[in-house]
Amino acid sequence: MDTDLSRLARPRQGHFDLGTGFHGDLWLDLDALFLWPARLRPAAQQLAGQLRRYEPAGVCGPLAGGAFLAQMVAEVLGAAFLPAYPEPGPPARYRLPRSVRGQIAGWRVAVVDDAVNAATAVQASCQEIRAAGADPIAIAALLALGTGATVIAEKLGLPFHALAALPSQVWPSGACPLCAVGTPLAAPAI
Repeated sequence: MDTDLSRLARPRQGHFDLGTGFHGDLWLDLDALFLWPARLRPAAQQLAGQLRRYEPAGVCGPLAGGAFLAQMVAEVLGAAFLPAYPEPGPPARYRLPRSVRGQIAGWRVAVVDDAVNAATAVQASCQEIRAAGADPIAIAALLALGTGATVIAEKLGLPFHALAALPSQVWPSGACPLCAVGTPLAAPAI
């Protein structure tokens, strides 16, 4: 599975603005992961198997890719699906639909994303879940990039499950060493 996920995401090395207030040395075409949903079904089932022990009532996913995967995982678990919509930033902010926010107080919620790098999307999703009165209980992703797992452990104190890992480095955009030495930003292949 690791090789397939990595290959499907078409990793590129370079200097990239990740659009989250961070720069990084790795770009993934995460949309390509979702081109053929049937190829991701086994991965969604694996993630659901790892999250089942936490007994989530809901599965939250930041839009776009995280939400597609979270919906697949929620279906396998028989849990509610909670999409988190991005708001302009940085900093990263995600919001649950108003109709959902008032219904999930006291729920145990797992957060699922396609890839975790600087962990900005999952952190913002957890913050929104807490603001709605629910409890984030675990994070899961297809891909852990660089120190993403460490960020989750240190900042969120939640268990993290990933199916594959890729080496990567991220820096706050104002402290990017690649910018400091004049390395131009590469354009993501979209």
